Amino acid sequence: MIINHPEYLHQLEIDEQSGLPIALLWTGKTPYRLEFSATEILLSVNGTEVRSATGGIDYAGAETLQGVQFTGCRSWDSSQAGDRCSLAVQIGPVKGSIEYLFRRHGPAITVGLTLYGEPSATLLIRNLTLYTTFGLPAGNWQLNAPGNGLGRDVALGGVTSWTGISPVGGLRGSSAVLHLGGAERNVGLWVRQELEVSDIRVKSETARSLALELVTNYSGDLSRMGRTSLDLFDLDLRVPGFTAFAETFQTWLRLSGHTTPFNPPAWIGSASIWEAQIGFSVFYPDHRYQPYPEVSDLTADLPRIAALGFNVIQLMPRQPYPSYNVHDYWDIATSFGDIEQMKALVAGCHRLGIRIILDVLLHGVLDQESIGTAADGVRSGPYAHLVGSQTSDSFATDVGEWSNYLIAWSRHIIDFEPYWKGGSPAISPLIAEHPDWFFRDSYGKVAGIYTKAFDARNPEWQAYFIEAMQFLLSDLQIDGFRFDAPTYNDFSNWAEWARHRAGMSALACVPLFEQLRPALKSLNPEALMYTEPSGILLRRSMDLNYNYDEQWLVTAIMNPGEAKPWGVKSAKGLACWIQDRDVFLPRGAMTAHHIDSHDTFWWPSWGSKWRREQFALDDVRLLTVMFMSMPGPYMMFVGGEEGIDDVLRELNTLKRQTPDWATCAVVWLTGAGIPESVFGILRRSKEHEIVTLVNLGEATEVGFDTRHSGAAMERVLEVGGKAAVRAEGGKVQVALGAKSAVTLRIGG
Repeated sequence: MIINHPEYLHQLEIDEQSGLPIALLWTGKTPYRLEFSATEILLSVNGTEVRSATGGIDYAGAETLQGVQFTGCRSWDSSQAGDRCSLAVQIGPVKGSIEYLFRRHGPAITVGLTLYGEPSATLLIRNLTLYTTFGLPAGNWQLNAPGNGLGRDVALGGVTSWTGISPVGGLRGSSAVLHLGGAERNVGLWVRQELEVSDIRVKSETARSLALELVTNYSGDLSRMGRTSLDLFDLDLRVPGFTAFAETFQTWLRLSGHTTPFNPPAWIGSASIWEAQIGFSVFYPDHRYQPYPEVSDLTADLPRIAALGFNVIQLMPRQPYPSYNVHDYWDIATSFGDIEQMKALVAGCHRLGIRIILDVLLHGVLDQESIGTAADGVRSGPYAHLVGSQTSDSFATDVGEWSNYLIAWSRHIIDFEPYWKGGSPAISPLIAEHPDWFFRDSYGKVAGIYTKAFDARNPEWQAYFIEAMQFLLSDLQIDGFRFDAPTYNDFSNWAEWARHRAGMSALACVPLFEQLRPALKSLNPEALMYTEPSGILLRRSMDLNYNYDEQWLVTAIMNPGEAKPWGVKSAKGLACWIQDRDVFLPRGAMTAHHIDSHDTFWWPSWGSKWRREQFALDDVRLLTVMFMSMPGPYMMFVGGEEGIDDVLRELNTLKRQTPDWATCAVVWLTGAGIPESVFGILRRSKEHEIVTLVNLGEATEVGFDTRHSGAAMERVLEVGGKAAVRAEGGKVQVALGAKSAVTLRIGG
């Protein structure tokens, strides 16, 4: 069966038994065919709800429905988006339709699924999973997935095991777009489910085929809904090659509403952020980290922080209680520190030209009941015997590899249990006062990972949170917020009011932040909104996002033997990866870069927490130069400065003395003439150029073009040896020693 429309040059060949696609055809000047094989849609239904050993909700005894059946009914409708063909289908007892939208704008075809509910239905949908394989015409095909765990231009047949793709609402920051490039033909694939946090994996089946697994994490009660629609993926066979595709994709982003606010605070682009912890943290078996016992100790250290060149303080919640959890947003003393000391800290920061932002949690409240449940779950769970084992950086691995994190998380719960129990109420008062603010299972019991989970989808809770943030901004006269863990509760809320689409609560922070932004900006237009997840959905309202997606690159280039064949293995490969990630994010998106943060510090075992403990100090100094030179702010956790303080001072001074640092045009030095061992970035304005070159290999030479021929050339920073620099006409040649870096300013 062929589905086509006279307005479009794409057409679909459909299996008459299932209604699922067999092929997508391009009927333009050079026709070709993308085949589908092994396509399945699976529904996980019913089962008993039980708490997972590591929090959230699992389903014991759930049944899997499969086998899509086309019932013979086909209909068309037309809308502003395009022309949609709906094929009525049934999956077991569940009725629905496969939707093929021929788009007027943006990607050519959207493949979706609609499920129909009915009041008498007894089925609970626990999850919906799609499998398919895309088969390509003859030729040498390359795969690009910017912002994910692949290098540039990977041979399609080389991705031999499942590789995670961060979704649009994910913790790591990709746009969930893939590009398949051949000699003359190209395919754009976009997996952009926007209401649930999906799990996406791909792998090569052959050198001409790519398998896709999409676990939507959609869930809902069929008796509570009329119809529910899910966009599964977009396809387009008319896209250009990978480099030119970036501009095409920017149009897709804009037309789909994936934009940035475009008005970040003027100060943030060149900021350097000092992440500060008050109190002490405990780590298995008997270690303690205590950089600032009290707020006053941080205040006393401000001159040193300023001398290092940091101009923003990011203040974490007080450790060990409430730690990264919520006690009461209005209780500043418990959450951060003595109120008078807090106000003295803010005043001291502002006197030194340092701004201060608060790290605020969203995922839930701690009480003795919740931490007891979490700790008991660890002691009886699969990781209990592993809490003493060695763990490494949890974000140095693939998106889908979480065992290292879950071991470290389990250890963290046991480490902090006595402190959290000692500081928290027996039962949070908010439970009785506002029962609808929390995730619940179908039996009415409050659910969570280890806290009692707030559901940011609740409109009353949204109003409560917005009012609290306005209070903190005004009362303390701070300069903004970093929002931690807004998507942490990545499981379903089966409370009565939410169960019609129970999985939608995990991304409820997206509309919440869209409401919060004008509320905060009305009080202070220069206030910062900064959050932990860096998927493109979170960039709609944020001035700044975190760089979880970059952390694997550190391990990849420092331990290239551990890298997967399709990963990044060199300094140049890292620069290519950052360049590609950035041009496939919404225009104006800004990322804060770090190599040492509380997250990289928190999860590895004691003795391997800092980058200087994981790698040679000379290598960490080179990493610092690389990450500080990238577009966007640089941040680091207190204690990470050891052994790199001179690098921090020099580069922060350069930023401070370069007013247009954040607005210079950025040129990535990733061309064919750049050695694989060299990371290169050049900032260019009318007055000057600033180039940073970092060589992780043996001695080599690098050349680049300059627009400031004959201008003065200043060596701002040299690490690991003196570089030999010569300028001839419009070309600069730099001889770099082994394991060395140089930053040059050319011109005024």
